[in-house]
Amino acid sequence: MTAHWIVVTGLDGSGKSTLVARLASYLDCHKFRLPYHDFVRTFLVRSGAGSPFGDVHTDRLLFALDARLANYAIREFRSAGVGLVSQRGWMDNFIFGAVQGVPYEQTEAMLRTIELERPSAHICLIAQPDVALSRIERSEYRDKYETADFIALQHAETKRFFDAVKQGTPALQSFADIPAILIDTSHKGHDEIYADAIGFLTRLGIGCCLVAQGAAALAQN
Repeated sequence: MTAHWIVVTGLDGSGKSTLVARLASYLDCHKFRLPYHDFVRTFLVRSGAGSPFGDVHTDRLLFALDARLANYAIREFRSAGVGLVSQRGWMDNFIFGAVQGVPYEQTEAMLRTIELERPSAHICLIAQPDVALSRIERSEYRDKYETADFIALQHAETKRFFDAVKQGTPALQSFADIPAILIDTSHKGHDEIYADAIGFLTRLGIGCCLVAQGAAALAQN
């Protein structure tokens, strides 16, 4: 049986990193983040001279290439029975692309999600843009997308993406049957966010399954 893959995604500054770490620890999963390869951050600085709208085509190609190459590693982990929790997933290509003015159809043409690994569940965190920005404004790891204007657009596009999936938008058909939850973290602490996520996974039966897999692996060792 292929191991589960849980994607934690959403707005910059919404609490993804903390939730990924807690879920990976509790569920005994391997954690990673997308972009997966170092070349993305290196060349994003060059693309568009550091502007989030300077060279959209190159940005999108970089993320699509990273995703398709990362897919090989994800497939190997899952085939070996290793459960995964990732920060970001394929859907981010569509949301960030939409913020940059790229239609879903164009992103799908580059990414070809039908050929990629399918997550077991999506946990998407959002927050009011001003709240999200306040959480990351002093971070030394901020990238060119973490600006007030971009985050405001990202907030709107995240909600639009979820609505479009529910409405059966053809370009997003690969996401239609993946269980998903949208959690607004604007007024929630880390413990509340974690409880919401665990409750969601437990209702799906995924949390219990991963804990059991982890215990079995420890017993074998």
